[in-house]
Amino acid sequence: MNISEAVVTETPLLISQNQGWKITAPALVIVLSVLYDAVCFLNLPKIRLAPWLAFRAAYRNFLTIEDIDPNEVGERARYSTWKIRILVLLPLLQSAAFLAGFIYAEAIQDYESASRFSIACITWGYAAVRVVMKPPLTTPYFLVAFFGVNVLVAFVNLLLDTVSPKLDVAELIVDSVDCFVPGVLFYITGSLPMEALLPADNVACPTDAPSSALTSPEDRVSLWSWCTFSFVEPIFGVAMKHRLDDVDVWRLSPYFQHKNLFEKYLRYQKEHPTHSLLRFLLVSNTLDLSLDIVLELWVAVVGFVPPYALQQILSALSNPSPEANRTAFTFALVTFLAHLSFAQTALFQTWHTRRTYERTRGQLFCALHYKALKRLDVSGIAASADGTSESADLGKVVNLMQGDAYAVSQRFWDFSKIFVAPVRLVIALTFLYSVLGWSAFAGIIVVLLAYAVNYPLAKYSIFVTRASWAAKDTRMNVVNELFQNVRFLKFYGWENLWARKVKDSRETELKWRVKANVVSTAIVFIWTWIPSATMLSAFLCYTLLAGQRLTVSKAFTSMALFSQLQEPMMSLPGQLFAFLHAYVSMQRIETFLSEPEVPEWASSLKRTVSHEGIGTCQEIGFDDAVLQWYSNSESERFQLGPLRIKFPVGKLTLVTGPTGAGKSALLTALLGEMKCVSGVVQMDKSDHHVAYCAQNPWLEHATIRENIIFGARHGFDEERYRTVLHACALLRDLDVFEAGDMTEIGEKGITLSGGQRARVALARAMYSEASCIVLDDPLAAVDMHTAQHLVEHCLLGRLTEGRTIILVTHHVALCLRAASHFVELSAGQALHQGTIQELQDKGLLQSIVEHEDVPKEDEAPSETSTQTVVDNEADDRSGSEERARKAAPPSGKLVEAEARAEGRVAARTYITYIRSSGIFACFLTFLLMLLIRGITVADQVFIAKWGEAYEPVRLMVDRLVAARSRLSIGPLPPPDVDVKPWLTIYLLISVAGALTLCSYIALGYYASLQASRTLFVSMLDRLARAPARFFDVTPIGRILNRFTADINTVDNALQNSLRAAFSGVLNFLVSFFVIIAVVPAFGPFAVVIAWLYIRLAPPFVQASRDIRRLESISLSPAFAGFDELLRGLPHVRAFAMEQRYQEKFYQKVDKFQGFDHVYWLVSSWLRWRYDCLGSVVVFMTTLFALWSNISDGFAALVIVQAGVFAEASRVLVRVAAQVELNFNSVERIVEYLDVPQEAPAVIEEKTPPAYWPSTNGRLIVDNLVVRYAPDLPAVLSDISFVIEPSEKIGVVGRTGSGKSTLALSLLRMVEPSMGRIIVDDIDVSTIGLDDLRSRITMVSQDVSLFSGTLRSNLDPFEEHTDEECWDVLERCHLLPLLKKSDPSGPSSSVNLDMPISQGGSLSAGERQLVALARAILRKTSIIILDEATSQIDSQLDDQIQKTIREELASAMVITIAHRLKTIIDYDRILVLDKGRVVEFDQPRRLLRKPDGVFRGMCRRSVDWPMLEVATVRAEGQ
Repeated sequence: MNISEAVVTETPLLISQNQGWKITAPALVIVLSVLYDAVCFLNLPKIRLAPWLAFRAAYRNFLTIEDIDPNEVGERARYSTWKIRILVLLPLLQSAAFLAGFIYAEAIQDYESASRFSIACITWGYAAVRVVMKPPLTTPYFLVAFFGVNVLVAFVNLLLDTVSPKLDVAELIVDSVDCFVPGVLFYITGSLPMEALLPADNVACPTDAPSSALTSPEDRVSLWSWCTFSFVEPIFGVAMKHRLDDVDVWRLSPYFQHKNLFEKYLRYQKEHPTHSLLRFLLVSNTLDLSLDIVLELWVAVVGFVPPYALQQILSALSNPSPEANRTAFTFALVTFLAHLSFAQTALFQTWHTRRTYERTRGQLFCALHYKALKRLDVSGIAASADGTSESADLGKVVNLMQGDAYAVSQRFWDFSKIFVAPVRLVIALTFLYSVLGWSAFAGIIVVLLAYAVNYPLAKYSIFVTRASWAAKDTRMNVVNELFQNVRFLKFYGWENLWARKVKDSRETELKWRVKANVVSTAIVFIWTWIPSATMLSAFLCYTLLAGQRLTVSKAFTSMALFSQLQEPMMSLPGQLFAFLHAYVSMQRIETFLSEPEVPEWASSLKRTVSHEGIGTCQEIGFDDAVLQWYSNSESERFQLGPLRIKFPVGKLTLVTGPTGAGKSALLTALLGEMKCVSGVVQMDKSDHHVAYCAQNPWLEHATIRENIIFGARHGFDEERYRTVLHACALLRDLDVFEAGDMTEIGEKGITLSGGQRARVALARAMYSEASCIVLDDPLAAVDMHTAQHLVEHCLLGRLTEGRTIILVTHHVALCLRAASHFVELSAGQALHQGTIQELQDKGLLQSIVEHEDVPKEDEAPSETSTQTVVDNEADDRSGSEERARKAAPPSGKLVEAEARAEGRVAARTYITYIRSSGIFACFLTFLLMLLIRGITVADQVFIAKWGEAYEPVRLMVDRLVAARSRLSIGPLPPPDVDVKPWLTIYLLISVAGALTLCSYIALGYYASLQASRTLFVSMLDRLARAPARFFDVTPIGRILNRFTADINTVDNALQNSLRAAFSGVLNFLVSFFVIIAVVPAFGPFAVVIAWLYIRLAPPFVQASRDIRRLESISLSPAFAGFDELLRGLPHVRAFAMEQRYQEKFYQKVDKFQGFDHVYWLVSSWLRWRYDCLGSVVVFMTTLFALWSNISDGFAALVIVQAGVFAEASRVLVRVAAQVELNFNSVERIVEYLDVPQEAPAVIEEKTPPAYWPSTNGRLIVDNLVVRYAPDLPAVLSDISFVIEPSEKIGVVGRTGSGKSTLALSLLRMVEPSMGRIIVDDIDVSTIGLDDLRSRITMVSQDVSLFSGTLRSNLDPFEEHTDEECWDVLERCHLLPLLKKSDPSGPSSSVNLDMPISQGGSLSAGERQLVALARAILRKTSIIILDEATSQIDSQLDDQIQKTIREELASAMVITIAHRLKTIIDYDRILVLDKGRVVEFDQPRRLLRKPDGVFRGMCRRSVDWPMLEVATVRAEGQ
C-alpha cells in the first residue's frame, strides 16, 4: 500500500485483513538490510566471522580484480548526483505520506492499520536514510529488492482488479499510481553500474560501436542491461549494415582471457601441488556451479506450478461460476509470472554455465598446450609392435583438444541437470500420486524397468566410447601422415592408395559409431517413449483397475506431469552416460598430462630459482654421462657415453665422427632432450643463454625477418640484423625475393631451398643474445664457396666473439682455424678430445682431418622428416629464383587467409548434405516427423474426448462435432459403462507413436552416418587429388581442422539440429492451426505475436551467422600452430621460448573463444525476448480460452498447444540459426570439394602396356614450356632434348635455371603450357597420373617415412615378398648400419618388423638409404635422383653409387646434381640456364669448351682438380 491508498481510501478500515502482506513483504527486505548493515557497522572480530568468511571465499568469483594486471585495470565508477537525490527525496515523500496515514489511523482508533502504516513509514524512511548515509556507487541490491517487491505487490493487485467481475475504474487508477513511485525508484537503482572498478581501461560503453580494440561491454553494465542483455545490441546495428569482420567484434573480458585464467591455475597448482586438474576445475567454478544448481532447482520446483495451475483452471471450468472464473484468471496470472521467472533464470543460468564451459575448455586447452611445451619430444619415437604409441602424437593431441576437452567442458555446462533431475522426478511422482492415487505407481514401475534395461546399455556404451575414441585417434594419425607427406606420395603415385588406408581407418571408426548409434537408439527410444508408457500404464490402472473417472482436468494435468517427467527421465541416463564419457575423456587428458617431461633444467617453464643458479658454474659438458633415446622399442637402444667432455667457454669446439657416431645425439643430449641414465649434463639454458641450429632446420610459418628475430629480447636491431644477414650469406637471397625479408616462409620452410633454410636457422642463432650456440652441421647444406663465406664472416667474425660455439661438422680443415677445442666421436663415445694444439702435438690431428674431412652427414635427431637440401654448387649466388617465382608472390604472403563465406549458407550446401544423407531417407524422415506430430495431437484430442465423455451434459460446440466426424473411429460406449475400448484406442495410438518414434530415431542415425561417410570420403578424395601447389599455400592445420571440428559437427551435431529445426517448424504450424481452429478470436493476436518473433530474428541471424563463421576460421590457426610447435619442440626449448609460444597460444584461443562468447551473448539476448513473448502467448491464449466459453477439453487442448506454440516460437529461430551455423561446417567441407584437381589418375582407354616404359624406350622432350601460373613467366622456355635408353644423365644449372621444374614436369607435378614429353613412344600427357608416376621413380633429399615398420616403409602396400625386401636392404648396405644401432643385440634384432617413426627413429643417412631401397624395390625403368645420397658418408656413398650402377644398369637415370663430382662420370650432362638448354653433351666434351658454361661451373668448384682428373681418366678409357 502506497501514497495513493493513504489519500484515496475512505473506509474506516484502511487496510483489510488480507492486504497485510503488502506491507510485511517489503518490510522483511528492510529487516534483512538492517541486519546486514549492523554486522558491517559493528566490525565484529574476524574469529566470529570466520565461518562466513570461509563460506564467502568458497563462493567468490574465481577471477577478481586483484588477479588482473594493475597496469590494465580501468577507471572507477562515478557517483550520479541526480540519481542519489531522487533516491532520497521520493522515499522521504512516501514515508511522510505513510506517517500521515498513521496519524489519521490513530485519530480514528484503527490501531491495526496504524501499526501497518507505521511499519511502512519506517521502512521507507530507512530506505532514504540508507542512501544518505551510504550513497550508492554501484547497484544497491537491498534497495532494489525493496522497491521491486513494492512494484510486484502493486502490479499483482492491478492485474487481479483488472480481471475482477466487478471492474472498478477508481481502484485501477489507484493501483496504477501505486506502481509509479516504486517503479521509478526501482528503475533508478537498477540503472546504477554493477561494478565499481572496471577490469580494463578499454571496456566498451553502451554507445560505442563494437570493435576488437574494446573488451566486452558486460563489464560495464547496469542491473537492467544485465537482466535484458541489451548491452549486446550495438553489434546488431553493425551486422545489419555489413558483414561482421573480426575488427567488429569485442575482445574477451579480462575475466575470461586465458592468460589470466591459466596463471591463476598455475598459482593454485603451486599452492596445492597434490590437487588434480579436475579438483581445480571444480574449485574454480564453485560459484557458477552452485548458482547453476540453485537456478535449476528453481525451475524444477516452480516448474510444477503451471501443471498445478492447469489443474485448477480446468477444475474451475468444469464448474462455471464467477468465483471459479476468478480462480481461473488468478492461476493464469500465476502461470504467467512463473514463466517470466523461467525466462530470467534461463538468462542468468545460461551466462553462468557458459562461463564454466568456456573457462573449463580454455583451461584444458592451455593445460594441454603447456604440457606439450614441457613433455618429451616424441616425434622420433617409433610405435610399438602393435602399431600404437603410448605417447600422444599430433593426431591424438588434436583429438584431446577438439574432442575430449569439449566433452569434459560440456559436463560443466550441464552440471546441474544430473543433480536436479531426481528432484524433478520425486516432485512429479508425488504430484501424480495426488492426482491419480496409487495408480501413479504403475508409472513408477515402468520407470524402474527402464532403468534396469539401461544398466547393461550404459556399460556397453562406455566400452564403445573408449574404442570409438581410439579409432578416431588412429584415423587422425593416418590423415595427418597423408597430408604431411602428400608430395612424396604424389611422386610415387601412392596418394590414392594411402587415401584408401584413411578410408579403411574411417570405416573402422564408423563401425564403432554404428554400435554407438544402436545403443543410443535404444536409450533415446526408451526415455522418449517412457512418458507415453507411464501414462498408458497409469491410465489403465486408474480406469480399469481402480474404476475411477479420467476427467479432463485429471487427464491433462497428468499429461502435463508426465511431460514434466519426460525431461528428467530422458536427461538423467543421458547425463549419466555423458558424465561417464567425460570421465573417459578426463582420463585421456590426465594420461597425456602425466606423460614424461624433460628435466627441470631443460625447460624454462619448469626451472625454479634454485635451478637458475645451476648455470652460474659456467660449465658446459658431460660428467660421466650415459644417455639414451626415449623409446617404446627395445630394439632402439642406441647409447651415448659414458661421456666426460668439457667444452671451453667462449671458444669454438669442433665435433666430428663417422656416420652413426652420435654427433647429433650429443648436441641433443646437451639440450636435455635425451634420457640421462647416469652422470650429469652441464648446461645453463636459463635466460636465453642457448641458441640452436639443427641439422634439419626448423622454421616458423612466418616471414624471414620474424624467423631471424625469433622474439629476441633486444627486438629488431637494424645494424646487428644487417651484420647477421651478411655473415650468413643471405643478402643476395633476399634480393631475389620481391618482398625481401618480409617473404613468408611456408610450412616446413617450403618457400626456401634447403641451404636457405639452413642459413636462416643459422642467422636466427647468431642474431640471438645467446652466449652458447649449438650448431649441427649447418655447412653440410651449402656448397664450398658458401661454406667458406660462413666460416670467414660468421664463425671467425665479431658475431662469435666471447660466445661458446659447439659445431658438428665434417668440414674439419675448413673450420680448424676458428676452433680451439676438438672432439671426435665413435660409436657414441669420445674417441679423442682436447685442444687443437694438444691433438697436434700427439700427431692425431692430421689423421683425423684426412679421415673426416669429407662431406659426410650424421644421423638425424628425432625431429622431423624434412631433410637437408644441399645448395647448388653451380651457383655464384645463393638465392633461389625458381622457388621465389613459384612460391612467393610480390607481397611476400604465401598462405592466403582462410576463405569465409558471406550471407546465408548457399543452397548448394544444403543440397550436398541431403544428397549425402540420401534423398529418400530425408523424405522419409520428414514424413515420420509429420506422423509423430499428428499422433501427438491425436493423442491429446482423444484424451480430451475421453475426459468429456464422463460429463453428464455435453458442452461440445460445433467444432467438436466436426472434429468427431473427421476423427471418428466408430461409436464408443461411455467410459463409465465400458472403458476398455477407450484404453484399446489409446494403447494403439501409443504403440503407433512408439513405432514411429523408433523408426524416426533409427532413420536419423542412418542418414547422419551416410552423410558423414559420403562427405568425408568426398573431401578426402578431392584433397588427395589436389595439386601440390594447393598444399604449399594451405596450412596442414587448416586441413586437419576440416577433418576434426567440421567432420565432428557432421558426425554428431548436424543431424540433431536439422531434425530439431524441422520439428520446430511443424510444432509451430500445427499448434498455431490447432489454436486458431478452436479459438478463432486469437488469430489477430497470434499474427501480432508472430510478427514480433519475426521482427527480432533478422539481426540475430545476421550477427550470429557472421560470428560463427569468424569462430570457425579462427580455430584453424591454433591447431596449425600446434602442429608446428610439436615439430620444433627441441628448438623452442633450446631458445627458452616456451613462454612466448604459450603467450601466442593464449592470443589465438582468446580470439577463437571471443567469437564464441559473443555468439552466446547474442543468443541469450534473443532467448530472453522469446521466452518473455512465449509467456505472453501462453497467458493471452489462456485468457482467450477462458473468455471464449469453450469446453474444458478444448480449453485444455488450447492451453497445451499454446505452450507448444510458445516453445516452438522460442526454439525455432534459435534452432534454425543453429542449423545454419552447423551447416557452416558442411559449407567448409564443400569448399574443399571445389579445390583444383590434377589430371585423372587412370584413363582406361589410354592405359599404357604393362612393360611400359621398356628399357629400350627413349625420353623425348619437345618444345616444352612450363609456367607455374598463367600470369607468371615461363620457368622452362621451349626446351627440347632426347635421352637414349639406359643413359645416365646429369642435370646441372644455376639455382632458378629450371632443374627441379624439369623433374616435376616429367612426373606432371606441374603441367606444361606447351610442348610434349614422350616416354617410350607415349605422350605422358595422354595417360593417367597413377600410370605415369607408378612407372617413374623419383628419390629426393626430402625423405618421407611413415610410422610403422621397416617393411611397411619399403613396401607400404605389400606388393613384394620378404625375400625381395631383404635383398634390397642388403644391396643398399642398410643391414650393417641397422645392426650397429644396437651393438649389444643379436643379429636377428634387425628384422622387417623393426619399428620406424615418421620423425627420426633412424639417422639422416639411414633414412636416405631406406628411401633409396624403396625406389630400387619398385624396379622402374626411369629413376630421377635429386642428391639422394647427400647425407651419407663418402665410403658408403661410393658403395651406393656402385649399387646404383649395377642395379640400375638397364634403367634411365636422371640425376639433378648440386655437387658436380657426383655426375662427372655420367653419359651426358644437361646444362640449363634461365629455363633453356644451353649445353647437352658428354662431360669430357663439355670440359673442352674454353668458354663453356659447364666448364665454368667446374672451374669455380673446389673439386676442380678432381673433376679434371676424372675427365682425363674417362678420356683414357
